[in-house]
Amino acid sequence: MEEPELRVGGWEKESGSRWLRRFFTISLIALLGFLIIGPTTINYSPAYVPSSSLYLANGMWNGPFDIDYSKEFAGHVKISSVSYETNNDQSAKLKVITMSSMINLEDLRLQDRVIDKVREEANKEGLTLGSKEQPNGNELRDDEVDLVSGFRIYQWETDRYGDSDNLFFDDAFNDEDKILIKAFVWNQQNTVAFQYQTIICIIFGTNGTTVNQATELIEDII
Repeated sequence: MEEPELRVGGWEKESGSRWLRRFFTISLIALLGFLIIGPTTINYSPAYVPSSSLYLANGMWNGPFDIDYSKEFAGHVKISSVSYETNNDQSAKLKVITMSSMINLEDLRLQDRVIDKVREEANKEGLTLGSKEQPNGNELRDDEVDLVSGFRIYQWETDRYGDSDNLFFDDAFNDEDKILIKAFVWNQQNTVAFQYQTIICIIFGTNGTTVNQATELIEDII
Protein backbone atom coordinates (compact mmCIF):
# COMPACT_ATOMS: atom_id res chain seq x y z
CA MET A 1 0.00 0.00 0.00
CA GLU A 2 2.85 2.40 0.73
CA GLU A 3 4.62 2.07 -2.64
CA PRO A 4 1.80 3.40 -4.88
CA GLU A 5 1.31 6.39 -2.56
CA LEU A 6 4.99 7.24 -2.77
CA ARG A 7 4.86 6.98 -6.56
CA VAL A 8 1.79 9.17 -6.77
CA GLY A 9 3.35 11.73 -4.44
CA GLY A 10 6.56 11.83 -6.43
CA TRP A 11 4.72 12.11 -9.73
CA GLU A 12 2.56 14.99 -8.44
CA LYS A 13 5.58 16.89 -7.15
CA GLU A 14 7.41 16.51 -10.44
CA SER A 15 4.34 17.66 -12.41
CA GLY A 16 3.92 20.82 -10.32
CA SER A 17 7.55 21.75 -10.84
CA ARG A 18 7.24 21.12 -14.57
CA TRP A 19 4.22 23.41 -14.89
CA LEU A 20 6.00 26.10 -12.91
CA ARG A 21 8.95 25.98 -15.33
CA ARG A 22 6.60 26.10 -18.29
CA PHE A 23 4.77 29.10 -16.87
CA PHE A 24 8.07 30.91 -16.28
CA THR A 25 9.25 30.10 -19.82
CA ILE A 26 6.00 31.29 -21.40
CA SER A 27 6.06 34.50 -19.35
CA LEU A 28 9.67 35.17 -20.35
CA ILE A 29 8.88 34.62 -24.04
CA ALA A 30 5.84 36.92 -23.81
CA LEU A 31 7.93 39.65 -22.13
CA LEU A 32 10.68 39.41 -24.73
CA GLY A 33 8.08 39.46 -27.50
CA PHE A 34 6.54 42.62 -26.01
CA LEU A 35 9.94 44.31 -25.77
CA ILE A 36 11.02 43.35 -29.28
CA ILE A 37 7.79 43.34 -31.30
CA GLY A 38 5.76 45.79 -29.21
CA PRO A 39 7.16 49.04 -30.70
CA THR A 40 6.35 47.90 -34.24
CA THR A 41 2.66 47.52 -33.38
CA ILE A 42 2.29 51.05 -31.97
CA ASN A 43 1.29 53.70 -34.49
CA TYR A 44 1.57 57.46 -34.36
CA SER A 45 -2.02 58.62 -33.95
CA PRO A 46 -1.90 62.41 -33.67
CA ALA A 47 -4.99 64.09 -32.29
CA TYR A 48 -5.81 67.32 -34.10
CA VAL A 49 -8.35 70.09 -34.47
CA PRO A 50 -10.37 69.61 -37.69
CA SER A 51 -10.39 72.47 -40.18
CA SER A 52 -14.15 72.80 -39.72
CA SER A 53 -13.68 73.92 -36.11
CA LEU A 54 -15.14 77.41 -35.67
CA TYR A 55 -12.03 79.53 -35.03
CA LEU A 56 -9.99 77.70 -37.69
CA ALA A 57 -12.78 77.92 -40.24
CA ASN A 58 -13.22 81.69 -39.80
CA GLY A 59 -9.47 82.37 -39.85
CA MET A 60 -9.08 83.61 -36.27
CA TRP A 61 -6.71 80.73 -35.56
CA ASN A 62 -4.26 78.98 -37.87
CA GLY A 63 -2.57 75.60 -37.90
CA PRO A 64 -1.50 72.93 -37.60
CA PHE A 65 2.15 73.97 -37.31
CA ASP A 66 5.30 72.41 -35.88
CA ILE A 67 4.27 68.83 -36.58
CA ASP A 68 6.70 66.61 -34.69
CA TYR A 69 7.21 62.90 -33.93
CA SER A 70 9.35 61.29 -31.22
CA LYS A 71 9.67 58.14 -29.09
CA GLU A 72 10.15 57.23 -25.45
CA PHE A 73 11.03 54.00 -23.64
CA ALA A 74 12.62 52.28 -26.63
CA GLY A 75 9.66 53.12 -28.84
CA HIS A 76 6.94 51.74 -26.55
CA VAL A 77 5.50 55.26 -26.27
CA LYS A 78 5.19 57.18 -29.53
CA ILE A 79 4.59 60.90 -29.27
CA SER A 80 3.15 63.22 -31.91
CA SER A 81 2.46 66.91 -31.54
CA VAL A 82 0.96 69.81 -33.50
CA SER A 83 0.43 73.47 -32.61
CA TYR A 84 -2.09 76.20 -33.43
CA GLU A 85 -1.90 79.95 -32.88
CA THR A 86 -4.01 83.08 -33.13
CA ASN A 87 -3.87 84.70 -36.54
CA ASN A 88 -4.40 88.44 -35.99
CA ASP A 89 -2.11 88.87 -32.98
CA GLN A 90 0.25 86.92 -30.77
CA SER A 91 -2.18 86.40 -27.92
CA ALA A 92 -2.50 82.61 -27.68
CA LYS A 93 -0.95 79.35 -28.75
CA LEU A 94 -2.26 75.79 -28.44
CA LYS A 95 -0.09 72.66 -28.39
CA VAL A 96 -1.70 69.23 -28.84
CA ILE A 97 0.45 66.28 -27.76
CA THR A 98 -0.61 62.66 -28.29
CA MET A 99 1.15 59.81 -26.49
CA SER A 100 0.34 56.38 -27.98
CA SER A 101 1.11 53.14 -26.15
CA MET A 102 -0.03 49.53 -25.80
CA ILE A 103 -0.79 50.16 -22.12
CA ASN A 104 -2.87 52.80 -20.38
CA LEU A 105 -0.54 55.50 -19.05
CA GLU A 106 -3.16 56.92 -16.70
CA ASP A 107 -1.87 55.19 -13.56
CA LEU A 108 1.85 55.48 -14.39
CA ARG A 109 2.60 58.78 -12.64
CA LEU A 110 0.56 60.61 -15.24
CA GLN A 111 0.50 63.91 -13.37
CA ASP A 112 4.31 64.01 -13.20
CA ARG A 113 4.48 63.23 -16.90
CA VAL A 114 2.02 66.01 -17.72
CA ILE A 115 3.97 68.53 -15.66
CA ASP A 116 7.20 67.51 -17.39
CA LYS A 117 5.62 67.95 -20.82
CA VAL A 118 4.12 71.32 -19.95
CA ARG A 119 7.41 72.53 -18.48
CA GLU A 120 9.24 71.38 -21.63
CA GLU A 121 6.83 73.28 -23.90
CA ALA A 122 6.92 76.36 -21.65
CA ASN A 123 10.71 76.42 -21.82
CA LYS A 124 10.51 76.40 -25.61
CA GLU A 125 8.44 79.58 -25.36
CA GLY A 126 10.92 81.15 -22.95
CA LEU A 127 8.48 80.79 -20.05
CA THR A 128 9.02 79.54 -16.52
CA LEU A 129 6.40 77.08 -15.35
CA GLY A 130 4.74 78.07 -12.08
CA SER A 131 6.52 79.24 -8.96
CA LYS A 132 8.47 77.72 -6.10
CA GLU A 133 5.31 77.81 -4.02
CA GLN A 134 3.19 76.05 -6.66
CA PRO A 135 5.46 74.14 -9.06
CA ASN A 136 2.62 71.75 -9.91
CA GLY A 137 0.15 74.55 -10.57
CA ASN A 138 -3.53 74.37 -9.62
CA GLU A 139 -5.81 71.50 -10.56
CA LEU A 140 -9.15 72.90 -11.72
CA ARG A 141 -12.62 71.55 -12.27
CA ASP A 142 -14.92 72.74 -15.06
CA ASP A 143 -18.07 70.72 -15.74
CA GLU A 144 -18.97 72.99 -18.67
CA VAL A 145 -16.08 71.69 -20.82
CA ASP A 146 -17.30 69.12 -23.33
CA LEU A 147 -14.61 66.42 -23.16
CA VAL A 148 -14.47 62.70 -22.40
CA SER A 149 -15.12 61.71 -18.81
CA GLY A 150 -12.15 61.72 -16.48
CA PHE A 151 -10.32 64.67 -18.06
CA ARG A 152 -8.13 66.85 -15.86
CA ILE A 153 -7.25 70.54 -15.99
CA TYR A 154 -4.05 72.10 -14.65
CA GLN A 155 -3.19 75.81 -14.61
CA TRP A 156 -0.07 77.93 -14.08
CA GLU A 157 0.71 81.62 -14.37
CA THR A 158 4.08 82.88 -15.56
CA ASP A 159 5.62 86.29 -16.25
CA ARG A 160 9.20 85.50 -17.25
CA TYR A 161 10.28 85.46 -20.89
CA GLY A 162 13.35 84.53 -22.87
CA ASP A 163 15.43 86.92 -24.97
CA SER A 164 15.17 85.22 -28.34
CA ASP A 165 13.40 87.10 -31.13
CA ASN A 166 11.99 83.79 -32.36
CA LEU A 167 9.72 83.27 -29.37
CA PHE A 168 6.01 83.49 -30.18
CA PHE A 169 5.07 86.12 -27.58
CA ASP A 170 8.15 88.36 -27.78
CA ASP A 171 7.08 90.87 -30.41
CA ALA A 172 3.68 91.71 -28.99
CA PHE A 173 4.24 91.73 -25.23
CA ASN A 174 6.72 93.03 -22.71
CA ASP A 175 8.11 91.66 -19.46
CA GLU A 176 5.21 93.06 -17.43
CA ASP A 177 2.59 90.97 -19.24
CA LYS A 178 1.53 87.67 -17.75
CA ILE A 179 0.74 84.51 -19.66
CA LEU A 180 -1.67 81.88 -18.41
CA ILE A 181 -0.71 78.26 -19.05
CA LYS A 182 -3.54 75.77 -18.98
CA ALA A 183 -3.33 72.03 -19.68
CA PHE A 184 -6.20 69.66 -20.47
CA VAL A 185 -5.41 65.95 -20.18
CA TRP A 186 -7.42 62.81 -20.89
CA ASN A 187 -6.98 59.15 -21.77
CA GLN A 188 -8.83 57.13 -24.36
CA GLN A 189 -8.60 53.76 -26.05
CA ASN A 190 -8.16 53.53 -29.80
CA THR A 191 -10.17 50.38 -30.50
CA VAL A 192 -9.18 50.39 -34.18
CA ALA A 193 -5.43 50.45 -33.54
CA PHE A 194 -5.70 48.40 -30.30
CA GLN A 195 -3.72 50.96 -28.32
CA TYR A 196 -4.20 53.67 -25.73
CA GLN A 197 -3.79 57.41 -26.16
CA THR A 198 -2.98 60.08 -23.63
CA ILE A 199 -3.77 63.53 -25.03
CA ILE A 200 -2.24 66.65 -23.49
CA CYS A 201 -3.47 70.04 -24.76
CA ILE A 202 -1.47 73.04 -23.56
CA ILE A 203 -2.82 76.58 -23.89
CA PHE A 204 -0.57 79.64 -23.66
CA GLY A 205 -2.83 82.68 -23.46
CA THR A 206 -2.60 86.36 -22.58
CA ASN A 207 -6.32 86.96 -21.99
CA GLY A 208 -9.48 85.12 -21.12
CA THR A 209 -10.99 85.46 -24.58
CA THR A 210 -8.25 83.60 -26.42
CA VAL A 211 -8.00 80.99 -23.65
CA ASN A 212 -11.74 80.31 -24.07
CA GLN A 213 -11.30 80.08 -27.84
CA ALA A 214 -8.49 77.56 -27.40
CA THR A 215 -10.70 75.56 -25.04
CA GLU A 216 -13.38 75.37 -27.72
CA LEU A 217 -10.76 74.18 -30.21
CA ILE A 218 -9.81 71.44 -27.74
CA GLU A 219 -13.46 70.34 -27.48
CA ASP A 220 -13.41 69.70 -31.26
CA ILE A 221 -10.27 67.56 -31.24
CA ILE A 222 -10.53 64.21 -32.99
